[in-house]
Amino acid sequence: MEKKLKSVLCQWCRLDKAYKFSAGENRSVATEATDPDGSYEVTLVLTEDQAKDLAGDMRKTYEAGKQAGWSDWAPQSLADVFKKDETGHYLAKLKKKTYGDPGSKPRQWMPDGGAAAPDFQLTSGSTIHVSLAMYAWNMGGRAGVAMRPLDIMVINLAEASTGGGGGNPFAADAVTSNPFGLPNQTTPAGAASAPQAAEAPPLQRDLDDEIPF
Repeated sequence: MEKKLKSVLCQWCRLDKAYKFSAGENRSVATEATDPDGSYEVTLVLTEDQAKDLAGDMRKTYEAGKQAGWSDWAPQSLADVFKKDETGHYLAKLKKKTYGDPGSKPRQWMPDGGAAAPDFQLTSGSTIHVSLAMYAWNMGGRAGVAMRPLDIMVINLAEASTGGGGGNPFAADAVTSNPFGLPNQTTPAGAASAPQAAEAPPLQRDLDDEIPF
């Protein structure tokens, strides 16, 4: 199942190139686009309404993809699906493995609808439109829904900051065109600036590196 989300915050963006975890350095490091262990990642910072909308479609995706013998996936609250940060936002991690395919990189688009440069670096605190694909998984008695980034369009690019914040991510409103055919949208008033959460993935996706897609 594919889904489009509009005007969402993002953080921990690793989309300029493929990355993989290095046990020796205990962190993610850049790798070649043909490295089968490499992946592209971005975390969405969602309001409660955005999280409810996404969680509902995740449940539909699981029910549609559930195979015989799979365990049920029936989260009872948003906290069962997403990690909640100290600001009250919900964190949804998107991850797309390369599988050795140099063409697997998610496409990125600028506010005017043009393609981003190959080495474009999306920054934490930016506001984006995102198109993603969802896949049901079941492994070792656990179940869930993995999400891959497909297309990302910048609405407002936050300034790079070593402190992890970077500008008001809701400052810009409309764009002149976009690759999804979505209407221009003004970002909601009074929204909080990008939170600085501890770098930890949502609970239900602790098995990211084991999920076979």
